[in-house]
Amino acid sequence: MTENNQLTIKFGGDGNIKIDTLTEFLDNYKQLLYLINNELGYNPADMIIEVSPPENGSFKIKLKSKYKDLILEKMGDLTVGTLVGLLILFATNSTQNKTEEEIKKILEDKQIVDKELPKVIYNLSQDSGVNQKIQQTFIIVNNDENVKDLKIEREEKEIININRTEFSKLIDQATTLEIEELPESDILTDEATLIIKTIHFEGHAKWAFIFRGYPIKASIKDDDFFERLKNEAFRKGDALKVILSKKRNFDKDLQTYIVDQNSYVIEKVTEHISKSDNQNRLKFE
Repeated sequence: MTENNQLTIKFGGDGNIKIDTLTEFLDNYKQLLYLINNELGYNPADMIIEVSPPENGSFKIKLKSKYKDLILEKMGDLTVGTLVGLLILFATNSTQNKTEEEIKKILEDKQIVDKELPKVIYNLSQDSGVNQKIQQTFIIVNNDENVKDLKIEREEKEIININRTEFSKLIDQATTLEIEELPESDILTDEATLIIKTIHFEGHAKWAFIFRGYPIKASIKDDDFFERLKNEAFRKGDALKVILSKKRNFDKDLQTYIVDQNSYVIEKVTEHISKSDNQNRLKFE
């Protein structure tokens, strides 16, 4: 793992912070990281969060996968990058009504460049549960008179530096956000690469795949794909580049959306990559 999967959080001040400040702050960050991982399509149970002992008013959060799997190698980096992006938006009063392109520009101003981040951050910034968790962290530090500022670093670079005088403004900002009626469920559609595990050419049985290191089953709606593949050799381990949709249901207790693991549907297959012959593959226009 690279250092990209770590954050250093510093509480500024001359005295000691309250123990409740530390524990409650960490608990909110833990819940934020789990919400982010759910949005990314990972299983939160497969993520380890480690915290180094406090030193000079700071502690370090480190994420890593439970498994030594190259497919999951970027998991911690992407999760931390998403958390950093959300905090930047919140700290700059930019959590609402920002497009993906505007979010990309805000991240680039902080020298954060990752093509996957803007879309994920945009989706999460619309989630009231995520915004409430971030707001709660500022309420926690604001309630401790020993905390004079909050700094967050990544790769030894300062990303956020907020003076105590700004805490209440951020809390008020979040409190006055308009609360929209959220649908009970919605459908997300995006590009994805799936590794084939089990094939079903007949009927409506779901194919089994590996997606971002995790097994999923998905039905295929692309009839043109089946027509084109009558003479195409398929093997376990081949890859499909697809347009993948999934259903999310809103969890009122957690105040966030949870992906229905039985709802994956391949709307269109754009490319088939053979693991044994990369020269002999079909592309779909």
